[in-house]
Amino acid sequence: MKVNYKKYFPYKEVRAEQDLAIKFAIDSLVTSNKRFVIIEAGTGVGKSAVGLTVSRYLDNLLPYDDDYNKGSYFITTQKILQSQYEKDFSSMRSIYSSKNYQCQYHKKNDCQTSQQLLRTENRSSPFFKKCTIDCVYKKRKKEFLDSSESVTNFPYFITESTFSKKITPRNVLVVDEAHNTEAVLSKFVEVVVSQYFCEKIIKEKWPAKITPANFVKWMRNVYYPKVQSQVLYFENQIEKMGLSSKMKDLQSISMKYDMIKNHGDKLTKFLKNYSPENWVIEVQETERRGYKKVIYRAIDVSKFSEEYLFRMGKKVIFMSATILDSKTFAASLGIPEGEYDSISIQSPFDPKNRPIIQTPIGYMNSSNINHSLPKMKKAVEAILKAHKNEKGIIHCHTYRIARYLKFNIKNKELSKRILIHNSEDRDAILNKHMTSKQPTVLLSPSMSEGIDLKGDLSKFQIICKIPYPYLGDPIIKKRMNKHRGWYGLQTAKSIVQSCGRSVRSADDSAVTYILDSDWNTFYQKNKNIFPEDFIKCLV
Repeated sequence: MKVNYKKYFPYKEVRAEQDLAIKFAIDSLVTSNKRFVIIEAGTGVGKSAVGLTVSRYLDNLLPYDDDYNKGSYFITTQKILQSQYEKDFSSMRSIYSSKNYQCQYHKKNDCQTSQQLLRTENRSSPFFKKCTIDCVYKKRKKEFLDSSESVTNFPYFITESTFSKKITPRNVLVVDEAHNTEAVLSKFVEVVVSQYFCEKIIKEKWPAKITPANFVKWMRNVYYPKVQSQVLYFENQIEKMGLSSKMKDLQSISMKYDMIKNHGDKLTKFLKNYSPENWVIEVQETERRGYKKVIYRAIDVSKFSEEYLFRMGKKVIFMSATILDSKTFAASLGIPEGEYDSISIQSPFDPKNRPIIQTPIGYMNSSNINHSLPKMKKAVEAILKAHKNEKGIIHCHTYRIARYLKFNIKNKELSKRILIHNSEDRDAILNKHMTSKQPTVLLSPSMSEGIDLKGDLSKFQIICKIPYPYLGDPIIKKRMNKHRGWYGLQTAKSIVQSCGRSVRSADDSAVTYILDSDWNTFYQKNKNIFPEDFIKCLV
């Protein structure tokens, strides 16, 4: 099939890898009339330009359909990737949740807070006029909805399309960093019922005994009706409150209303979809002593893929550097074999610029980690000394390993270079590393993807532990039993993603060290799912 797509391509020159991906996708979606195409493209291929070109081609070609509007949606897993789309393509219109925008009237508020306060505001007041006519968030949302090329993040997209219904289906849906789709859907359908919330906010008695059967019955017959009645109660409270009310009181009531309303919406979906064989129940202690919470998580999210995501695109394009196993990927999302095609395209970067050195120093599993950690520390110290004037990153996989290294590396010259983060200051620490003129080294259990350490921001990286999913998590065991190869696939994806943080252009170079002795066993068992260009980097 001869395809003339050049007028839709955003740059002057098309790379050979991009040409291959674009032609394959168009042939699959148009000639073969597949609904889905899966594009695995290594770092440096330029996936975003591929997705944009194919979406433009399709949108121009597809006939008018009452069920699908013209245009394309692009969704990413992380806001940093969303920002990159905005920066790279001027045609893109982006939207974040309202809490990310500053109110133009009450400067100390975000738009979410001010929208809550508007519920009780006099319609003739300056505040009401300003925030209904000149709201930053509403303007951005209108631009997003009016644009034919719109980009946002997964949580916002699914929430708005599922509950507010203002984001409506389009001709094309482009899912970037698609290897995370299952995890995102899983998190979205997850339901948490807190004892503290139940007793203090909903004012309902917590069950004396919790079992999978009786708790769902209690939720359906007692808890859910009470949540719905509380939604109505807070709606009435907000209507009664006027301008004379204190802003703090208004804000408190509005926040409780939004929290309960959102919780009620999720419960509605959960109770509609619940089946004992597809949900795992966990009972956990909360940070508040004496209180518990119950979490329901879906084993197989493929049952929700169409309702929450796929229905938003007549044609769906998946893109990632780490699909690895397209058959398992498709099965985990409920995509029938006959409805998709897939292609894997190697990174154009020279393997010599990104060697992966296997240096086994000890096994890092639970039965051997105590014995291996001191040896791990010595190996890390040696690598830091070898790269004494260079920035780098240490992928720990767990906070336990990160803390051990941070507090046991006593050499002052080495320890002062190390930047460790927690869940609250992750972005701040990353920014400190990127702006510092010193040869700082990130020490992290959670930066295996979504960060761009190009150029001198990282000339070396260390993988301390093979990042197996935690087998103590019941959902992990259920999924690995349901989909053969799923467990190895998740582990391999994390390894390949980690190795891709530091080489971001053809001129870039960095060396990766794998220290866990379990690497060779895992690799030999799962060699068939690793990309060819990854294998070429192994030393």
